[in-house]
Amino acid sequence: MKKQYLISLFLITISVHGKIIQTTLNQTDQQLVESLQTLNDTLSLMYGPQNRYYRKLVPEQIKEAVAQACQALAHLDPHSMFLSQEECKMLTEKMSSEFCGIGVILPGDKEADEEFVSIIETVPDGPSEKTGIKAGDKIVQIDEHIVKGLKIDEVMIKLRGEKNSKVTLKIIRPNHADPLEFMVTRDTIKDEISLAYYIEQHDIYYLLLSIFSEKSCEQVEKIMDVSYKKDCKGIIIDLRNNTGGLFDAAIDIAGLFLPKGSVVVTTKNNENKVIESWKTNRKPLPRKEGVPIFFIVNNYTASSSEILVGSLRIYAEKLKDKEHLNVFVVGIDTFGKGSVQEVIPLNGECALKMTTSLYYLPFDTCVQGKGIIPDFLIEPYSPPSDIAKWMQSQFGRESVLKRHIKPHEAQEADKKETKKTTEKDKSVPWKQKRQELLAQDFVLQNTVNLIDLLTIGKKANPKMISFTEQLKFLKDNYVTGQKLSLTEFK
Repeated sequence: MKKQYLISLFLITISVHGKIIQTTLNQTDQQLVESLQTLNDTLSLMYGPQNRYYRKLVPEQIKEAVAQACQALAHLDPHSMFLSQEECKMLTEKMSSEFCGIGVILPGDKEADEEFVSIIETVPDGPSEKTGIKAGDKIVQIDEHIVKGLKIDEVMIKLRGEKNSKVTLKIIRPNHADPLEFMVTRDTIKDEISLAYYIEQHDIYYLLLSIFSEKSCEQVEKIMDVSYKKDCKGIIIDLRNNTGGLFDAAIDIAGLFLPKGSVVVTTKNNENKVIESWKTNRKPLPRKEGVPIFFIVNNYTASSSEILVGSLRIYAEKLKDKEHLNVFVVGIDTFGKGSVQEVIPLNGECALKMTTSLYYLPFDTCVQGKGIIPDFLIEPYSPPSDIAKWMQSQFGRESVLKRHIKPHEAQEADKKETKKTTEKDKSVPWKQKRQELLAQDFVLQNTVNLIDLLTIGKKANPKMISFTEQLKFLKDNYVTGQKLSLTEFK
């Protein structure tokens, strides 16, 4: 009886609304009504009073089928999705600064037909790093779930779970023929990595922010205050792999640089009408004239981090000379995530995560699908592959040829070289490992070179204080990433 009542009620609702709507809707909207009627007919035939389907269906099966239909409809763009009760809970955990997971940083997007999802980075001392999972690994299976067919949010939800619960991953690793399998024990993850250094020999301060959290503005303010007091050459803020995080933190950080009341970002709906606008609500820090700020970005710099970098870069060009905001962007094009999603509750503690508007930076600048284009394009240096290293060791050197002549001193040195090198301690603290990697980071090195070059230029021309003058000087004198003009010499 209850089943018949539910189906009848569903039929009445569709037909009544259909008659009301059809008098005013266009052809496309009428097709939508017809599609809803088709869904209702299917449900009625399989689960309704006629009960003609051979198998006996239980309510859970119908619930799952309707959820799949909603999911298919919601997936009209990469960031919209239907959220089950469990997924709603996971999303709530994701919004907090701590959650239980495996400790990996994933890209902000993934097409459903992609067969894997790449790990951008592992959280230092997190479960994945301790298990042996590395940045660059590609996840192809999570427990019994194949990654192909899943959106990025679905992947993240399946990786998270209760503390001390286990999840099995199948991973493809470069230069490994067969997939690797890891069993990872979930643990509480602090979804935040921040490091601050002083590069003494160049008199430059460096701050790494992997995600925006409640502490991010305080961290930026601290390094700005110290660097201004010391009158350093420049400041580097590294936002590579920063996929966003706390939106308000990006607005607060912008307030450290911009005049109070400056528009940082607005949202517009599908009719191009402004829905909401975010402005700085504090006085900026006292600006130290001449201290440039360089942001390092890459293709995984997304969402809130794009809003921060993009808005500051625009204001650097637009602010009056007396306000002097010298912000430069280095690296490769950012991700281009400029859409806004709202989570709308539905019946049964489910929800719809739906794209409702786009972000616009100051002066009506949209980053959706475009990203932020750096002032200086610097590609990350890729170390030689194993094949390249083997080729280098076997060919192209005199020393690898059989019976090659050795200098006498080298022969003596070879005889004396008998000490065995000890293996480095494998349990190196993550901060030390990160510091060692940063010390050899190609993009960071080139950013330091840019600041040194700018310092030399300002000493030669003390009147070069505006952003446009400094940018022109750097582009005229910095070679890496710039197209060279070649003239044939005869």
